[in-house]
Amino acid sequence: MIPQQCSTFRLWRQRFRLGSPHESSSSTICLKNQFSTNTFPTTVPVFSSVDNQRRLRWSSKEVYIRCKNVSTQYPYREINTLNIHSGLAKPVSEAQRRQAQLELDRMELSTSRLLNLTINSSSSKSESKPGDNVTNISDAVVNEARVALHYWSRRWYMHFHPGFGRAAKGSSLTFQALQKSPLNSVASSVNDESIVVETEFSSSEDWAFAKQKVTGDHGARQAERLLDWSISNTLVPHGIFDHSPDISDVISPNYTCVNIIETYLLPCAYGGIIGGIRQTDDNSTELMSYGNGQYATLTKHFAINASYNRAIVDATRVMMKMKNLQAQFPEYISPDSLSIKAELNVWSKRAYLLGRDNGVRGSGGVLISERNQNGTSVNMLRSLELEDANLNGTIPFDDTFYTVSGCLEKMEEILSKAEDQYVQNMFGPNNELFKPHVDWYNHILGALIRSNTEGALTKAKMIFRGMEEFQNNSSDENSRSNNTDDIRPCWSGPDTVSYNTILFGLSQDAGLVQGKEAGELLQKMKDNYGKSNNFNIRPDDITYGVGLNAMAQAGMAREAENILESLEEEYNDFLERSQGNDLTTIEADNIITPNNTMYNSVLNAFARSADPNSARKAEALFSRMRTLSSTGKNPAAEPDIVSLSTVISCHSRNGTREGAERAEELLETAINLYSKGNAKMKPDIIVFNNVLSGWANISGSSDNENETSNDAIPAERAEKLLKRITSLKDDRSLDINPIVQTYNIVLDCWAKSRRKGAAERALNILRVMPSVGISPDDCSYNSVLDAIASEMTLDADPSWVDRAEELFEEMKNLHRAGELTIKNITFHIIMNLYAKSSRKDGAQKAEALLRRMERDGVCVIDMTYNICIDACARRAFHRGYSKKAEYFLEEMISLSEKGNVNCSPKNHSFASVINALAKSGESDSLERAEKVMEKAEQMISPNSILYNSYLDCIVKNGGNGLTHKVESVLRKMISMRQSGRYDAQPTVFTYSIVLSCFARDNEKDAAERAEGILLEMERLHELGLSEVATDTRHYSSVITAWAKSGSPTAVERSLMLLDRMEQNYRNGNLHAKPNSYCYNACIHAVAKSPNAGKAKQCKEILQRMIAARGLGFHDAAPSRVTYSTIINACAFDYGGDYDRKVAFDLAKSCFQALLESNELTDSAFLNFFHNIVRHLKHGPVRDQLAESVFHEGCKRGFIGKRVLKSFKKASPGAFDRLLPSGEKSIPKEWSQNVVAREKL
Repeated sequence: MIPQQCSTFRLWRQRFRLGSPHESSSSTICLKNQFSTNTFPTTVPVFSSVDNQRRLRWSSKEVYIRCKNVSTQYPYREINTLNIHSGLAKPVSEAQRRQAQLELDRMELSTSRLLNLTINSSSSKSESKPGDNVTNISDAVVNEARVALHYWSRRWYMHFHPGFGRAAKGSSLTFQALQKSPLNSVASSVNDESIVVETEFSSSEDWAFAKQKVTGDHGARQAERLLDWSISNTLVPHGIFDHSPDISDVISPNYTCVNIIETYLLPCAYGGIIGGIRQTDDNSTELMSYGNGQYATLTKHFAINASYNRAIVDATRVMMKMKNLQAQFPEYISPDSLSIKAELNVWSKRAYLLGRDNGVRGSGGVLISERNQNGTSVNMLRSLELEDANLNGTIPFDDTFYTVSGCLEKMEEILSKAEDQYVQNMFGPNNELFKPHVDWYNHILGALIRSNTEGALTKAKMIFRGMEEFQNNSSDENSRSNNTDDIRPCWSGPDTVSYNTILFGLSQDAGLVQGKEAGELLQKMKDNYGKSNNFNIRPDDITYGVGLNAMAQAGMAREAENILESLEEEYNDFLERSQGNDLTTIEADNIITPNNTMYNSVLNAFARSADPNSARKAEALFSRMRTLSSTGKNPAAEPDIVSLSTVISCHSRNGTREGAERAEELLETAINLYSKGNAKMKPDIIVFNNVLSGWANISGSSDNENETSNDAIPAERAEKLLKRITSLKDDRSLDINPIVQTYNIVLDCWAKSRRKGAAERALNILRVMPSVGISPDDCSYNSVLDAIASEMTLDADPSWVDRAEELFEEMKNLHRAGELTIKNITFHIIMNLYAKSSRKDGAQKAEALLRRMERDGVCVIDMTYNICIDACARRAFHRGYSKKAEYFLEEMISLSEKGNVNCSPKNHSFASVINALAKSGESDSLERAEKVMEKAEQMISPNSILYNSYLDCIVKNGGNGLTHKVESVLRKMISMRQSGRYDAQPTVFTYSIVLSCFARDNEKDAAERAEGILLEMERLHELGLSEVATDTRHYSSVITAWAKSGSPTAVERSLMLLDRMEQNYRNGNLHAKPNSYCYNACIHAVAKSPNAGKAKQCKEILQRMIAARGLGFHDAAPSRVTYSTIINACAFDYGGDYDRKVAFDLAKSCFQALLESNELTDSAFLNFFHNIVRHLKHGPVRDQLAESVFHEGCKRGFIGKRVLKSFKKASPGAFDRLLPSGEKSIPKEWSQNVVAREKL
C-alpha cells in the first residue's frame, strides 16, 4: 500500500501541517511525530523549499507502515486510535540504528577536526609543517565542512533530536540519557506515569557534557559553530553554501542557516513555555513542570533548552548572521523566498512572546504594587540578547524591537520589501527563488492574531482577503489582488494554515458576530475545496476544531451541533463503505474523524448557550461520546475530564437548584470512573470549581432559597463541598488542591445569599484560608465586603461599617507589603457602605475615599463620582447636600472637558443629581434641575431613567398647574422613540409619574387629558409595545383625576374606566386587575359628586369589591379607606327619605365594619356623626345612638375637637349631660389617638 493512503500517516501528516492554530509548517525540517520513541513513521517528509504548493517527497528507502486489522465490524478502529503499543508502525531496524550511530561518530570526529583546523588565508600555498594544525583552502576542506554543516543542521535532528529521533534507541544521545540527569521528575503524557530520575553523574563536568549531548539544539549549536568557523576562514566564496548532491532539489544557499534557525525555534512550537528551563526568583534555573500542557506535546518532545526566550535569542542571532552574509557576499548568498520565510518566522515568534505581556502592568483601576517586574518576557529577552551582543561584539536591538508593534512593523517592512523585489525581478532568470510563499503571509497572520493588540484581527482579515483575491485571480500568476480599503494586496493564495489562523482569531475574539463569521468562513473553505480539489485548502481536524471553538465562544450551540453531526454522518458513511474492503485501497484523505476536541467544543457551545435545554443536550452528547468510544466505532471521541467538566458547567449555569444538584452528581460520576481505572476522568480542581459555581449561580435567588424548606441553602451546600475538597488534599490518588478561586466562589455564595449571619460565615472562611496555605486575594476580600454590605440591609447595626473599615485597613497593609493589589472596585464597595449607612458623615467618608484614590493613582471613573452623588442624594433632605451633589457633577464635567473620558458623566450621574434636588424640597430646586437637564442634553443622549427623574422632580417641587409641563416632556420622549431613540422612550414608570401629576392637579381639563393619555397607552400596547402596558396605578390616577375634576360626568367616566379595567383583565392583561385603590378612587368620585343617590352607587361598588375578594382577589378587598370614604359619601347624600335611609344604613354598616377591624380613625367618628345629624330626626333614638358612638370614641381615644363638636350637634342633651363642664372635664386618654392639632 501507499503510505499516503494509510490513516496513521494521514493523521500524522495533519498534525505535521499545523502544530498550533497560528503555526505554519517549517520549510525544511519542522515535523511533529505522533508516536513514542519506540514506534514512529519510518518515512520522513521533507518540504521542498522551492515548491510553492508544498508537495511532499519521500526518501528513496521507504519502509511501509504496517496496519493491524483487529475488528471486522470496524476495520478502521486501530488506525484511528493511534495506539502506540499495538504495533501500528514498524520500528527502525537495529542495522539502521547502528548505521546512524556510525554516521554520528564520523561527524563528531570530522567536526572536531575542522574546528581545530586553522585555514591559511594567504594567497601563496605555503606548506605547513608536520604537527601544525594549519591547512590551505581546498575543495576537500570545503566539501567536508559543507557535509558537516548539512548533517548538523538537518540529518542529526532527524535521527537524534530527543523528541523526533528515529534512530535514537540505544544511543547515548537519547531521552534515556536525559532520565539520568539530576532532575526531580518528568511527567509522561504518554502513559500518565512518572519517570523517577536519579543522579548518575559523578561530577558537574560530566553532567554538563551529558546535558549538551541530550539537548534538542545540540545539532544546531554544532552547525552554528561550524558556520562561524566557515565565515571566519572565508569559506563562503568557495561554495560552502552550495547544495549537497543528496538534496539536489534544494538549491537555496540559505538552506543551512534556515535549518539552524528552525531547529532553534522548535521549543516555540513543542514544549516551549510549559516544558523546559525557567529562571527562578533567585536567578537559578529549574525544570518546568510537564504534563498535558497547552504548549507541550509528548514527553519525548522534552529538551533541556526548551525555553521560549532562549530559543528566540538563538534563532534571532543566526538570522542576523544570515543577513550579514547576504550583505557581505551577495553573489554567493542572497535573500530568497526561503530566507524571507525564516525571517518572518523569527519575528512572529518574537511578537507572540512579547504579546504575552500585554496588559501585565496595572491599569483600569489597579493600585499597582511596587514589585519587581524583571521577570517579564521583555526584560528576559532583552537581558539574554544583551549578553549575546556583549559576547559576540554585535550591536543590540533598538527598544522598538522589544514591543509587539515594533515586531509587527518589522514584519510588514520585510514583507513589503520582498514583494517589491519580486515585482522588480518578475521576469528575471532566478525569479522562482524569490517567488512569494504562502508562509510569508501565514507568519504575519499568526503574529497579528496572537499579538493581543487592538485591531489585529481586522488587519489579519485584510491580508487574508488579499490572499483570497489572489487565489481567485490565480490564472494570471503575474497579477495580484487589488488595493482597497478592506484588502491588503498579496502575491499568494491562502492555504489551510491561513484559514485556520483566521478561524483561531475569531475564536479568541468571542462574540456572536465572530461566531457567525467563523461558520461562514468554514463553509466557504469547504466550498472552495469542493470546487478546486486543491489539497492545500482542505479543511482538517484543526480547521473544524478552531471553527467549532469560535462558535462555542459565541454560544452558537445549534450551528456547532449541526457541523458535528455532518462530520459524524460522513465518518459513519465511510465506515459502512469500508466494511470488507482492503484498507490499502481506501481513499480516506477527505474524511475528518470527529475527535474529542470537536465534541468538547460543541459541549462548550451548549455551556454558553441561552437554550434552557442546553444541559440536557450536552449530557446526551456526552453519552454519545462514551458509546462511540466504548464500541470502537470512533475511539477518538472518547470523553475526558474536560468533556465531563463542560457538561457540569452546563448544569451549573442552568441557574436552578436541579442543575446544581446534577452537577454534583456528575462530579461523583467522575470520581467513581477514575477510581475504576479511567485515567482520563481524573477530576481536577477546575471540575470542583465548576460544581461550586452551580451553587453560586443560584445563591440569593428566591426561587432556590425557600425559608421553610429543610434543604440547605446554596451557600451552605457550597461550604460543605469546600470542606470535602480540603479533606481530599491528603488523598494522593486524586491529588486535589484547592486554589484561591475555590474559596472565592464560596465567599461569593455567602455574599449573594442575603441571609442574616452570612457576613460572619464569609469572614470565618477568609480567616481559614491562610491556615491551609492560600493567601486571600482582592476578590476574596471584596466578596466579604459585599457580604457585609448585604448584611447591613438586614441588620442596621452600625458596627458592620467598622468591621468593613478593619478589613480595608488589612488590605492596605498587605498592599504596602507587596502581597495584594487594590482595585477601584474595593474602594467602590467601601464607599457604597458609607453612602448607604445611617451615619451622618457617610457622604463625607465616601468623598474622602475618592480623594484617596486620586492621591494613590487608583483609576477614578464615573462610578466613583456616582457613589458620592448618591450618598448626597440619600441625605438631600439636610441642607447643603443637594449643592454638594451638583458640585461633584461639575467636577466630572470639568475632568471630561480636560480629556479624562473615564470620568465623563453619564445618565446615572445627571439622574442622581436631579434626584437629590427632588428630595431637597428647596424653593429653587426645580429651576436648578432644569439647568442640569439642559447640560445633560448638551453632553449626552438622555435616557428614560434621566427623564423620569426630571419628571419626578417637577411633580414633587413644582406646585400646581404643571400638567402641561410634564406632558411636554412626555411628548418629547415619544418623539425620540419614533425617531429610533428607544433608550429614551416612555416607560410604565414615565406614564405613572405623568398621570399622578394629573391626579394631583386641579386644572379644568386635567381629567380629560389624563384619560386621553391612558387610551394612547392602551393603543400602543395593542400594537405590540409591551413597555407601555397599563396597570392599576395608571387607571387609579385617571379615576382620581375625574373624582377631583368636579365634572358632572365624573362618576360615569370613573365607572366606565373601572368596567374597562375588569374587561381588560378578563382579556388577559394581568397588570390591569382592579385593586382597592381603583375602587376607592371611584367611591371618591361618587363622594365628590353633587348628584343624589350616592349611597346606592357606593353600595354597588362595595359589593363588587366584596365579590372580587370572594374570587380570591385579595388586593381588591375593602379597606379602611373604602369604608371611611363611603361613610363620608353617605353623609352628603341629599336624596329623598328613602335615599337618606339607604345612606344611613350603609354608613352604619361601614362604621360597624371599621369597629370590628380595629382600623378606626377620628375621621370615621366625625363622618358618622355627620350621618346621624343629617339622616336621623331628633329624638331618643338619635340621642341614644349618638351617646353610644361617643362612648365608643372615648374608649378608643378618638375624641378630638371636631368629633366633640359633631357629637354636640348630633345630641345637645347628651352632650350637656355627659359633659357639664364642657371640654375641661374630658380626660386626656379620650383623645390619645388623635393628631396633635385635634387634641383637646
